[in-house]
Amino acid sequence: MKASYFGCMGYLEREKFPAGWPVPPAYYEPDVAMRSYRDGMAECRLAEEVGFDWVSLSEHHYSGNRTTPNPAVMAAAVAQQCQRVKIALLGQLLPILNPVRAAEEIGMLDNLTEGRLVVAFMRGTLSEDQVYDLNPVEGRDKLLEGMDLVLRALTETQPFSWEGRYYNYRTVSVWPKPVQRPMPPAIVATRSEDTIKYAAENGLGLGIAYESVEATAGIVEKYRTWCHEAGWEPAPDNVVYRGGICLAESDGQANDFLNGLHASGVERGLSISSSLARAVVAARNGSMYDSRADSDPPASAARPPRAQLNFVGGPDSVAGQLEELHHRCGVGVVDLAFQQPGMSHEGVMEQVELFGNRVLPRMKELVHG
Repeated sequence: MKASYFGCMGYLEREKFPAGWPVPPAYYEPDVAMRSYRDGMAECRLAEEVGFDWVSLSEHHYSGNRTTPNPAVMAAAVAQQCQRVKIALLGQLLPILNPVRAAEEIGMLDNLTEGRLVVAFMRGTLSEDQVYDLNPVEGRDKLLEGMDLVLRALTETQPFSWEGRYYNYRTVSVWPKPVQRPMPPAIVATRSEDTIKYAAENGLGLGIAYESVEATAGIVEKYRTWCHEAGWEPAPDNVVYRGGICLAESDGQANDFLNGLHASGVERGLSISSSLARAVVAARNGSMYDSRADSDPPASAARPPRAQLNFVGGPDSVAGQLEELHHRCGVGVVDLAFQQPGMSHEGVMEQVELFGNRVLPRMKELVHG
């Protein structure tokens, strides 16, 4: 089982943000922003040093919680800092992008990373539809057509034209082509049946974010069934799960941290998954993102900084939670968000090092199947 570090690149003073989305630019301070990126880069470098297999970046807009409006630019920067890990673009919000431009960015990045790129396509949150004035009703169909276009643009060896419902191009001829042939590993981040089936029928991986073990198992079962019907069997790396983590030296210390957040009021923004962390904290109901969207919890939180915790406790507890996810759902790569509300840069660095020393060795021992 592989570990991926989710490079959130969160603004360091995001606890000062007002409730709601978007975050007013008046809260931006250049010195804080530049230090936030430097700290985020240091976290990515440490993740590589302690043995993580991937570093991931995602697209988010109008938010200081994840300051990566163009994940391709961020991925290029991280690739210069990290020399071994896979650089995972998880992912581009295709319905609000130009698919040809997205394909060109993928081609460039695979060359810049010397063939270390992993890509993902996703629908995005409903709030982010507003960024480029997308009609939400068209989002799903634009995603499906956009994926068709990107896949062809990356693999076609001759110029071609495209006449679709949403996209029309007289000539498409993407340069440079990806180093990985025919294209980098790609996943679809989704829990909707039509896009799960699209991933299976097109030989793509599956990405699931912040779901319970039970829900994840059901999604993966559908995916594997449709993969089998399409004539292929997914490898472990084809099933990727993103979740939030709070790791401490012991379960008691993890609880102490959460209790401190509760006392400060920050804890109100945490949603804790009972199915994965039930040994450490009591179950709490409610999902913090729209079930119609195929991506991370939205930036449009009802209260200041929010996050979802799926793995909570000391090294043994967190390792056990990861093992449960692996054995019950067949997840081969776990993408972990360590930057939680109330967690300092120093706290993230301590967690990453602890994870590398105490949890990652047990993950490496897990065999798919």
